[in-house]
Amino acid sequence: MLKRVVHNRLHSAIGALFAIFVATVLCACNGSDLARGDEALRIGDYDRAVTNFSKVLDVEPANRDARYGLAIAYYAIAEDRERLKESTLAFWERTVREFKILSVVDSSEKSKPMYSTALFYLARAMLAENAQAKVLHLLDQSVQLDPENYFSYNLKALILAGQGDVDGAKKIYAYIVTKEPKFASAYVNLGNLYWNAHDYESAWDIWSMGREALPQDAVLAKWTRIAEDSLKAMVYSGKL
Repeated sequence: MLKRVVHNRLHSAIGALFAIFVATVLCACNGSDLARGDEALRIGDYDRAVTNFSKVLDVEPANRDARYGLAIAYYAIAEDRERLKESTLAFWERTVREFKILSVVDSSEKSKPMYSTALFYLARAMLAENAQAKVLHLLDQSVQLDPENYFSYNLKALILAGQGDVDGAKKIYAYIVTKEPKFASAYVNLGNLYWNAHDYESAWDIWSMGREALPQDAVLAKWTRIAEDSLKAMVYSGKL
């Protein structure tokens, strides 16, 4: 009887030690995979970074550092595809998915700007695939995460104008140039709304304002010159 008790206790102790050993090995492996993922990310080997961060997450799905690294790796892959002018929809979908999971396991603010930008790119990629895609909710979420993401504001205004909500679009463009006076697209797009409504003076005012803020911008220079020529022609013809 005593021998059986001793044997059982010894067996339990060995089992506990084995469990500790396995846990230690797993932690060591996870640490190595995480370090390899970080190194791959640092040198731009994004596919390998994805592989190593994924190994960590297979064991620890809530590992914040691995989840953050994976989100950044997918973001970088999607950006590379953008530069190559390739289809990026699937890549931005995956990137946004990873940032969404990251937001659950990490309550800090550091990932919000990239999450916001990823949502903007996802919306743009969806529109590239289907001009009628419903993306306003993505853009609203984007600016909620990062109120200074004026690219998302700008895209939302373009969509609203296309849907006939010109006043809503004007308000957004005006908000952008108030908050970020060097955001050229907002001046161009706002001026275009007035131009298309045949309000040439207001269009010239907007483009001129942009020209003052961004004297080197070729697009603003072009439209300001066109507006000036049109206004001069109207004066000479007696229409103004």
